[in-house]
Amino acid sequence: MIYLDNSATTQPRKEVVDFISKYSFENFFNPSSVYQPAVKVKLDLDSARKRMLTLLNADLGDKVVFTGSATEANNLVLNGLARKNKKILISSGEHPSIYETAKNLANNGYNIDFIALNKDGTINLKDLESKLSQDVNLVSIIHVSNETGAINDIRQISKLIKSKNPTCLLHCDGVQAFGKVGVNVFQDNIDLYTVSSHKIHGPKGVACLYFNKNVNLKPHILGGGQENGLRSGTENPAGILGFVMAGEIMYENFDARIKHLKEIKQHFINELEKTDLKYQINGDLTNTVNNILSISFFGIKGEVLLHCLEKYEIYVSTGSACSSKHVGNRVLTAMGLKNEEMQGNIRFSFSEFTTISDIDTTIRALVTEIHKLKDYK
Repeated sequence: MIYLDNSATTQPRKEVVDFISKYSFENFFNPSSVYQPAVKVKLDLDSARKRMLTLLNADLGDKVVFTGSATEANNLVLNGLARKNKKILISSGEHPSIYETAKNLANNGYNIDFIALNKDGTINLKDLESKLSQDVNLVSIIHVSNETGAINDIRQISKLIKSKNPTCLLHCDGVQAFGKVGVNVFQDNIDLYTVSSHKIHGPKGVACLYFNKNVNLKPHILGGGQENGLRSGTENPAGILGFVMAGEIMYENFDARIKHLKEIKQHFINELEKTDLKYQINGDLTNTVNNILSISFFGIKGEVLLHCLEKYEIYVSTGSACSSKHVGNRVLTAMGLKNEEMQGNIRFSFSEFTTISDIDTTIRALVTEIHKLKDYK
């Protein structure tokens, strides 16, 4: 099997799975109970929060709420900060968990506006500046595009926002950024930041939302008051600790991991250039993460090519797994791509476990199958 859909999900690390299994069996206690073994689990969760704050380079006085998914965390941000007398700005390149939530708020009478994208997939700063006003209380910008890997300059964005409206909050969906680029919420003046476990070789069903201690969120799940009252329900201690463990591993030997991903991506590009295939790379290669490559192959349909590769046990995607049932590609459209450029789009996303041999096999399969689908004579 050659797995090149790591932006959709990643294979959990064996050491993380082993840890979760052992911890689940030995420390099954409810952290809200008051006897000693349960108190120990509660202390482990408190430690996990501090460890996550450290990974994000945050003030240890700030807060982390653990959620069941990044989608839930993103919903908590928008629904928890939306006010009828205020305005929310989001980029046109957001993940569906932000974009669809914002649309729902707009349909219910909230003031939502969308920031245009540049051709490389980053946000248009001039458009952002033109839409900033004193009634904007929240701006949500994806840190790294889940479609193309484009990296938004969050520090520059934050400076612009705070210079125009110091009270405006900045939220970043960091799901595709965490573990692939350095994250420093303190230096970048980020108020809220979303991270997901299953994108970094951790377990599914766990994510978190970082937020500055001065941010006041409205809870969206009521009950026993867990997670600082913001997300009631018995916590998943083993999953949370496995999540944090996976994050810490991602930032160990970080430079070596990124170097490997860069070599893999460049090898893919170099080998593709040697073929006679007609294609274009979407986005600016000088400003993307090293693990995502969006390519449009001309004259074919991306979904057909995806299933052709599946015969070789090569697994790729046509874009975000969370929007795979939708026709077209909203983000590529916002970047200005035409329909004929989008219909053959494939997103290849690598991990540290991807090998040069994997890439060579994939290129050969691409050439074989595309030649079958289209006459390249």
